[in-house]
Amino acid sequence: MKRSVVCLLGLSASLSAHAHHSNSAYDVRNVISLTGTVQEWRWVNPHTWLFLVVEDENGEQREWALEGRAPGILARAGWSPEAFQPGETVMVYGSPAKDGSAEAIIARVTKADGTILGNSPNYFSGAEGVAAPTVASTGTMPDFSGVYYPYRPNTAGGMGAGTATTSDGPPPPPTRSAPISDGSLGRLPHEPKLTPEYLAQWEVIAESLTAGSYEYDNSHNCLPPGMPSMMAMPYGMEVMQNEQKITFFGEHLDALRRVYLDGREPSERVLNDPTYAGYSTGRWEGDTLVVETVALTTRSYITGKSPHSDRMTVHERIRFTEPGILENQITVNDPVALTEPWEVVYRYRKASYPDDELREFACAEGFSNPLNH
Repeated sequence: MKRSVVCLLGLSASLSAHAHHSNSAYDVRNVISLTGTVQEWRWVNPHTWLFLVVEDENGEQREWALEGRAPGILARAGWSPEAFQPGETVMVYGSPAKDGSAEAIIARVTKADGTILGNSPNYFSGAEGVAAPTVASTGTMPDFSGVYYPYRPNTAGGMGAGTATTSDGPPPPPTRSAPISDGSLGRLPHEPKLTPEYLAQWEVIAESLTAGSYEYDNSHNCLPPGMPSMMAMPYGMEVMQNEQKITFFGEHLDALRRVYLDGREPSERVLNDPTYAGYSTGRWEGDTLVVETVALTTRSYITGKSPHSDRMTVHERIRFTEPGILENQITVNDPVALTEPWEVVYRYRKASYPDDELREFACAEGFSNPLNH
């Protein structure tokens, strides 16, 4: 389970050094504040970059590289390619890099005019969409076609709060800049129950991530999220449907999978050539799409950084639970890596114009554009 390691380089190096560090490179539970002068603002995939000149405690000027979210997420939170201009003063809350370099991941930015830019995307602009029926009126199968975003009615981010605001008074400092995903909290109750062999593999992965390494970090290396992780669809997804297949496209890492509906079965060639998305076949049970996915590469993870064997399969039941709300009940089976099946439910809300447009992610952009300044 080896991955290539990308090392952190100095600020004057190429953009590849500042391309995609992922949360595991930062001490996200430690939030610092930096006030400085904008030197450069880069609106690039897979993560944006804000470069500040900050005066340290000794009165010396120091350049900081501050990593932001992907343009697709930040655009829905009120940011833009023109969000910052060279020479303006901003105050940034962020979490420092674990390796002690002058880098941090952004939690929140306050501009000189009081405008606050946060990380929570506004998926819905307020436009009312056409309600999607649970079953088409002609008696045919449901039509899932459309663009969807995560539906979490009890959380602000899931419903779209978080655009830029101008505040009369500063809000409390953030307590962390990003989810804790390096395994330093140990195995969490909702995570898959691993067998001893695969728990030992996970412990190696967690130790590496906690130390700030990218050896096992697929996201850092621009690799697909794989199944079933991709169905969390954190940046939104588009569903394209016809009688022969349904295609799911996720904005995050431009992830793609197809579910074949024409009765075909995976061939021996397919089974011997596992991929991140795997091979999915589906059938209709009333208004529910039932999907079976096989041929999944062991280079992917079940969820987070939970490893699996080559015998993992994914079972899904996808349906409208109410107009415009799509639900995906997922069950993961792996007799080698899991002590019991792992279950999770994802829900998505259908978007309408002008929110029904996903943005290109183009992860490799950050590894190929030079960044000398």
